Amino acid sequence: MKDFDGKQLALNQLKWTAIYLAVAFIITLLLPFPADLALALLAFLVLGWYRRYLLLRKLGMKNPTSTVTGFEFKKIKELYKSNISNSIDDGQSKVRYYCMKCGNEHREIACPKCGSKMKRAGL
Repeated sequence: MKDFDGKQLALNQLKWTAIYLAVAFIITLLLPFPADLALALLAFLVLGWYRRYLLLRKLGMKNPTSTVTGFEFKKIKELYKSNISNSIDDGQSKVRYYCMKCGNEHREIACPKCGSKMKRAGL
């Protein structure tokens, strides 16, 4: 999940949208009105559960269908962290800040060497 591929994400979304539409179309053709609405809602819930199950398996959850106590909350939390916060925590940030007065690289509000609050970003 670290390598973000926009094209693959768009194709995946398109695939699941087509699946949802196909299921809804087939249900509406085969059943009369009140029954098709109820079955379509049930089918959407089941498909949503299945997509979440596949995502959690891809993330490495041991048993995605287990109860709340069985979930590994650290992995779910890592899923929602942005790439920027991960890279800063690891010390591998691509953006570096330099003091405009003395040129010292730092991440604090004020420069630890000279105390200046002016800084510029560099790569």
